[in-house]
Amino acid sequence: MTPPETNARTQGGDLAGWHAAGTADEIPVDGALVIALKPPVAVFRLEDGFFATDDTCTHAQSSLAEGYIEDGTVECEFHFAKFDIRTGQALTPPAVIPLATYPVATRDGIVYVDLRGRAGCPVERLTPVSSNRAGQPGQ
Repeated sequence: MTPPETNARTQGGDLAGWHAAGTADEIPVDGALVIALKPPVAVFRLEDGFFATDDTCTHAQSSLAEGYIEDGTVECEFHFAKFDIRTGQALTPPAVIPLATYPVATRDGIVYVDLRGRAGCPVERLTPVSSNRAGQPGQ
């Protein structure tokens, strides 16, 4: 895994200031990786690419990266609210507030997330989350 202090500036190029979340191989399709910020960010891998949102459910402080991921949605483990991973839209109650989303890019097998709009949120560490939970809805 890429050390948390590594960013695109050390890799060179137009991704200067973006955070390296880890390698693309670390995140399985329909899985997620958490960037341990305050508040945390989830990087999801779907069949059509990588997407980043706030990791905390807008209803009840649960990690969405630990939720059930299927068909481009993530379901919160606590109260089963669903969100669109691509847009952050809250799809089902009890959540009504959408998730913040962030631009994602890959370069040389590394996944980068643009968190420059999140002032005051230094990367503390990266924690991989095993989230391939197909067949386990509503855990």
